[in-house]
Amino acid sequence: MSTLIYCKNALSATPYYIEEAALNVYSLEELSYYILNNVYLLSSKLMSPELCNWVGRELKEPKLASELQGLVQNNAPLHIFVGHILGSNGYASNKEIKDILAIIATFENKSEAERKKLRADRLMAKDKLVDAIYEYETLLADDVAKNMPKVVEGDVYHNLGCAFSRLFFFKEAMQCFDEAYKRNQKKQSLYCLLYAARCAKDKLSFDQYVTKYLVTKEDVDQVLSAVSTATANENILEFDHAINELINDDYKREGTVNAVSSVVNNWKDEYIKYCKI
Repeated sequence: MSTLIYCKNALSATPYYIEEAALNVYSLEELSYYILNNVYLLSSKLMSPELCNWVGRELKEPKLASELQGLVQNNAPLHIFVGHILGSNGYASNKEIKDILAIIATFENKSEAERKKLRADRLMAKDKLVDAIYEYETLLADDVAKNMPKVVEGDVYHNLGCAFSRLFFFKEAMQCFDEAYKRNQKKQSLYCLLYAARCAKDKLSFDQYVTKYLVTKEDVDQVLSAVSTATANENILEFDHAINELINDDYKREGTVNAVSSVVNNWKDEYIKYCKI
């Protein structure tokens, strides 16, 4: 962990090893930090006698250890077990605990593949595109993916394609949307496949996909219209106008350079934000 965590409770000389994350934790605060930041990686494996014994033996918390042991023996829901840990050390606020437990309650009965997809989807929603790509690709390469329904697997490919598209990797996006449509047969994936080909200015691939999937003229026209509308965005048109002035009008060049630089810098900042890990 690179974050500094203030621990007011006991520190263990012997760490507890969280196998799923290949991580050692030395205190309840570190365990709480792990839970808060890896909620979609949690599973019932966390509810182990080994963890309960470690809390009692190494952290000198026999009462908490006994409570946790009782929950394990009674097969309590995961969110109840986690709630006892988070509520025992003051690291998380009441709101954070409430929010985390609500999230856990929504997925604790889902499969491992579904939980991993939820985690990747959450990263996408927070614009952490590189992290989301890694999670989707890891999920698709994992053995758990073999047990996913084809439609769900297609949806994973679709979301992966969306992440690549937002980073302007349209070739990779096309491959993902193609795999998505093969599996989920959703028009949204088909449209995104054609959008990606159009944005990549790959007319050959566009025409090949139209032929391959027997896309109707109505659908093709709708895709072309949507791309035209998107590229007619006011900011894009203003940028295009500024470029033309920069090329053709010597008198406006200085002001135009400043305007263009401002737009480009904003785009760069946004792209860098999307690429952060």
